[in-house]
Amino acid sequence: MSCNKECLFFSQSYNDVFEKWIVKLLGPVLLGEKPAEILSFPTKDNEKLKRIKCMFSKCNKISYREFVAFNGSNKILFYNNELLDLTLLDSRNLNFLKKIGYKNEYSLEEYLNHLIEKIEQVYIPHEIGIFLGYPLKDVIGFIGHPSLKLTKINGWNVYGDSRLSDEKYNRFNNAKEKIQKLLEKNSPEMIVQSA
Repeated sequence: MSCNKECLFFSQSYNDVFEKWIVKLLGPVLLGEKPAEILSFPTKDNEKLKRIKCMFSKCNKISYREFVAFNGSNKILFYNNELLDLTLLDSRNLNFLKKIGYKNEYSLEEYLNHLIEKIEQVYIPHEIGIFLGYPLKDVIGFIGHPSLKLTKINGWNVYGDSRLSDEKYNRFNNAKEKIQKLLEKNSPEMIVQSA
């Protein structure tokens, strides 16, 4: 069965609650507010994985990489190519990633490969926060930098001055709310295709 036939089958056969949930969760990535999001599925959820891949196979704005993590769970890393590239090329983020073992010559593909290889083999590394759009100070604070104290938990652990973190958190939430409103009048597949 081709992907198009599978997508048609899924859209006709299933309640779209699952698709709505996925699209709302990925709203910040779809709307260009967040560079990436990672989702995890038990290995027995192959049907849901097919539904997701079919829906996003027609999206020009978001790419995805599917892999199996060290613990056996299926993971999909969804990312906005342009925004993730800009995020990783930020000099502070890039310098930090190079210091912890990422290649000196930057390539989005190579950096994604390095991150995914770690998740496949050992653990989910702390630097994934950079890929997900969290401020570098929060990633460094989470790793245990002594000068950064935990300020609060607001979607993620916030360290030091919370203004930048709050701004990002609000933008992520506003994007989810915007997608929620779009979902009241549009199908999840239409929203993904028009992104």
